[in-house]
Amino acid sequence: MSRLSIQKTLKLYIGGKFPRSESGRTAPIKSVDGSMINVAKASRKDLRDAVGIARKAQAAWAGRTAYNRGQVLYRLGELMECRSGGMATSDADRFAAIDRAVHHAGWSDKITAVLSSLNPVSNTFVNYSKIRPLGVVVAIPDPADGLLGMTEAICASAVMGNGTLLIVPLALAETALALAECLATSDWPGGVVNVLTGDVAELLAVASKHDDVDGLYLGGASAELNRKEVDVEAARVMRRVLRAGGASTAASPMQLQKLSEVQTVWMSSFEPKGGAAAY
Repeated sequence: MSRLSIQKTLKLYIGGKFPRSESGRTAPIKSVDGSMINVAKASRKDLRDAVGIARKAQAAWAGRTAYNRGQVLYRLGELMECRSGGMATSDADRFAAIDRAVHHAGWSDKITAVLSSLNPVSNTFVNYSKIRPLGVVVAIPDPADGLLGMTEAICASAVMGNGTLLIVPLALAETALALAECLATSDWPGGVVNVLTGDVAELLAVASKHDDVDGLYLGGASAELNRKEVDVEAARVMRRVLRAGGASTAASPMQLQKLSEVQTVWMSSFEPKGGAAAY
């Protein structure tokens, strides 16, 4: 019996839900099976809404224990493992992305110890530095890195306790939304990672002028997009810009440090005669 096929529209992923663009804009792309499908094309308002949602979700995410964040990242790898053939990408790319999620999961409860320090001071104080999340990060990985680039970007940002907006070109929407479905059905709180598909240069121009965006993660070829404007706007509000290389190598601890801030704490080391009882 013949039947009409159900055409799928790939939507955005914002706040743990799959809304259409508020503008109603869509664009047709060729699916991996050769059929034409519609993809939601995010607007500047979609990006502003996603920034606000990521900001609200970020504090609770950063407040979780590092061990728990690692469990959540590992769970993402588990779900990607289950989606064999369902991510519009090769098995090699999918396996590399799974391994990358597990790699960052392993760093979650170790990176603070690696990047923190006890600082020598010549006074009766103890001074130490520790890292804390940058805040809200807009991530644009190199399109050539496919699923691996997307996974590297969101996991590197999330393992440091940040809220993340992943911006993906329309051509990669099928892979990006399959990744978003893994996020939605795992233990990730809504809003910690949001996925927008659309015109990357247009959305980056909006993100670079948004005063509530704390950092930009630009991978590979994306590092050259709107470079002058991005740098000028970043200097205006002291925004961190991380221009990473390709995703073939995972972010080093020093690169991860750029997705965080260093907080310095002073404590008195004065101990009166008689010890604690003398206070």
